[in-house]
Amino acid sequence: MADVTRQARRAERSTAVRVLGALGWTCYGFIHLIIAWLAVEVSLGEPRKQPAPQGAIAEIARQPVGSAVLVTLAVGLVGFAASQAIMAVIGFRWVTGRPTRATRKLGALGRAVFSLGLGVLAAKQLTGQRVGSSSAGQQHLTADLLRLPAGWVIVALVSAVVLVIAVATARRGVIRSFLEDLDVRCLSERARRWVERTGIVGWVAKGIAYASIGLLFAAAAISSDPHKSGGLDQALHLLAGYLVGRIALWLIAAGFVAFAVFCFAAARTHRR
Repeated sequence: MADVTRQARRAERSTAVRVLGALGWTCYGFIHLIIAWLAVEVSLGEPRKQPAPQGAIAEIARQPVGSAVLVTLAVGLVGFAASQAIMAVIGFRWVTGRPTRATRKLGALGRAVFSLGLGVLAAKQLTGQRVGSSSAGQQHLTADLLRLPAGWVIVALVSAVVLVIAVATARRGVIRSFLEDLDVRCLSERARRWVERTGIVGWVAKGIAYASIGLLFAAAAISSDPHKSGGLDQALHLLAGYLVGRIALWLIAAGFVAFAVFCFAAARTHRR
């Protein structure tokens, strides 16, 4: 373990890892911008749009310069996954309290896995492989779990885990703990205020998005119907069926734009 830590610290100090980390935060933010755009289109009556990371990658591929953007995303997101994995091993030394530091490391590990998955999806899209729906994948997983003995209990536990993550994510925005991970001394006072505001709105919006997925898992567990589970795209499409839901979609889209702006700021100011 000591050798792994030494190697991780050596990698952390390298210019390449720092550049990849900055590029990764930028790509991470860009994906959230596209999801926000797709959410708005769904609210305006575009049922075929998929406001989720998979849908964002597919949408990018359809653009005139989509291939070039996908190459950048694939490299940036895989690099971001590597930098976040290093953070999960040795990062957050500035955070006081072992429980809080452990939580931050788990968050970095989660971003590493998520970003790696997105990078692989972008690479697959480049090779012509179709990127499937996140909801379809989660429905297949839920169906497999429900076929197990007491499968509904397992699905209910998955729902509970996702809802806990949702609350923790939203709480990070409410208590502004994300500011501890930023070094904003290079920014003006006005820029610092904007980073704080976008961070609050963005992290709360992410929490709400996770909560919607958790509630779909809960509905599947209660009804034993895997079709009631799904990803972010299914949750947002359900909202689009109601006037209040369409308003909520606009608010969620605004929150994702705010989170994207926060990611762009983090590309420059995140501690390493």
